[in-house]
Amino acid sequence: MATIKDIAKMLDLGVSTVSMALNNNPKINKNTRELVINTANEIGYIKSGIAVDLQKQKTNVILVVITDASRSYFSKFLSVVQREVAKYGYDLLIATLENSSKTAERYISEHRVDGVIIYTNLIGEDFLRKYAHKDFPICVVGHYVEGDNIYCTFPVKEPTLGISATNYLIAKGHRNIAFVKASSSTLGTPRRLNGYKKVLLSNNIPIDESLIYDAKDSTFEAGYNVTKKIIKDIDKIDAIYYSNDDIAIGGLKALKDANIDVPNDISIIGNNNLPESSLVTPSLTTVASNIEIDTKNIVKILIKAINKEPIDKKALEKTYYNATELIIERDSVKSKKK
Repeated sequence: MATIKDIAKMLDLGVSTVSMALNNNPKINKNTRELVINTANEIGYIKSGIAVDLQKQKTNVILVVITDASRSYFSKFLSVVQREVAKYGYDLLIATLENSSKTAERYISEHRVDGVIIYTNLIGEDFLRKYAHKDFPICVVGHYVEGDNIYCTFPVKEPTLGISATNYLIAKGHRNIAFVKASSSTLGTPRRLNGYKKVLLSNNIPIDESLIYDAKDSTFEAGYNVTKKIIKDIDKIDAIYYSNDDIAIGGLKALKDANIDVPNDISIIGNNNLPESSLVTPSLTTVASNIEIDTKNIVKILIKAINKEPIDKKALEKTYYNATELIIERDSVKSKKK
């Protein structure tokens, strides 16, 4: 790991001068400050105060980086992570990326925590590979990042997502099935869309791109607003597959406000089996995943990496997150078969 002495030697400057430049001290002229800072960035220098502290002692803090903490799904994910890390004596620090990834990247690049769980595709893979190493494990959830120092990566098994829900609707006699995409920043949406298309084709149902709608977000409001647009095409649709429960619940309200009966006029299905899905009327048929078990496993492996316990990399390559989908059958889907 690069030190202030390394920078001082490279630039033929005093250690104190380099230290003041790194702290943006106005006593050091601007050109020298810029030279020192640029050199520090080039050689991967981490501020020595932080580096020394972390070499001597653990912070007992784990960082979780997600896109948006307001989503019900991530609230559930975070509650499991927080409960599990506490069992090992760790605190949880949460960084969200709604506006910027700079805060999360700073914590990672300066190694201010003992380990990191990344559940977003908005942190670049090159960045992760640069800062992950044996003393600083990074665990990536939802997609695969190649690299020896990414200590645990839990990709989603591509062929599984979206298949259960689409098969279920077809088995109930539905063929004109609309698909509603959530936020483009979510990892599951494009995979569910792929699964939806795959099942349609395997059942000799042509893919109608006009039946694929974009909610542009993952909120109740987004689901409500996009469903108002879907209502204009309601005559050619007999079922709607929403890519998460939040937008499905918003969509249900929009349909009810338009006096469209669910499930008699149209069937709908959601995804993630959030607690709210059982409380609405009619209760929402949805797809459950094994988030509790998977998340516990993620924390367990990350703690192992932090403690430098052996991890079976080959076994990890066969480990998927949310790979199992289970239909939770409630009241929002009606069978069209007689």
